[in-house]
Amino acid sequence: MKKKTLTVMWMPSGNSGPRTFSVPQIYLYLCLGLLVVSLLLLVVGGYWGHRLYRNSTELRRQNANLHHEVKDLDTLRDTIHQIQKDESVIRGFLGVDGDQKEESSLGQGGEPSADLSTVALNDAISLSSPRSTEKEQATEIVARAKDLQADFHELLEAMWNQRQELDSTPSILPVKSNSYWFSSGFGWRRSPFTGLKEFHNGLDICGNKGTPIVAPADGVVYRRGKHRYLGRYLRVDHGRGVTTTYGHLSGYSVERGQKVKRGEVIGFMGNSGRSSGTHLHYSVRVKKRYVNPFHYILNTRRNRLVDFYQIAEGDGK
Repeated sequence: MKKKTLTVMWMPSGNSGPRTFSVPQIYLYLCLGLLVVSLLLLVVGGYWGHRLYRNSTELRRQNANLHHEVKDLDTLRDTIHQIQKDESVIRGFLGVDGDQKEESSLGQGGEPSADLSTVALNDAISLSSPRSTEKEQATEIVARAKDLQADFHELLEAMWNQRQELDSTPSILPVKSNSYWFSSGFGWRRSPFTGLKEFHNGLDICGNKGTPIVAPADGVVYRRGKHRYLGRYLRVDHGRGVTTTYGHLSGYSVERGQKVKRGEVIGFMGNSGRSSGTHLHYSVRVKKRYVNPFHYILNTRRNRLVDFYQIAEGDGK
């Protein structure tokens, strides 16, 4: 069988004659096949090369992000540790006990070893491997952060309770004026009406008629009316068994059952009831027992009665 050939004529320039040569068609097919295969290899190689380059770039980016995440984890761990120290300080200030969760607070000790040559082979191999992955460390930090969040919720609740307790403590003078003076203190005195010895369960504060009387703390007005001795009077319940009484008033500015805030005007100074002059009778009861109002008033202006009271307190110590 005669092989099929392909005749190629070459026409050189100049005076040379044409030249012809014959090539078997199989060679032509082989060349075309090699060319196609080369093109395919080039395309596939380019695709995989681009993919490998892209994957390599992505791996470098992920490694860089992982490095930053590790640094952030270390920073977060240090921050949480510092916050836990601050939390301990706040707990001490508020008097709130907390569980000791730091490992450093547990008893530790022992004899250190220079290397692992003195440790059993299996144990040394296990100790040489990482004890925890970054993922496990991150999980541990998240758990510590959640515990810290719960602790701070507890502290906020304690602070809120103490804030409510402070707001309901009668700690300011119940007279809204700079022109006042104390005419009688808490304790035994000679009655201005009978001349006999009697126990005075409050504090008498003198001033001008109509001087505003203010609530020394947050509370609820639970009594308002007239009394044989106190005249027009008010009683305010501050909670936790603390109540205050305001007697000899000339008028009211609140109703029974009304909530009042510290510094809010509740009445006006007068001379009603059994009184020898315009003044306010102010008393404080804690769990149904009268206490000295001076123990609670923080903004008292000094005068002779206050000086006498402080001297008496000093002599009693």
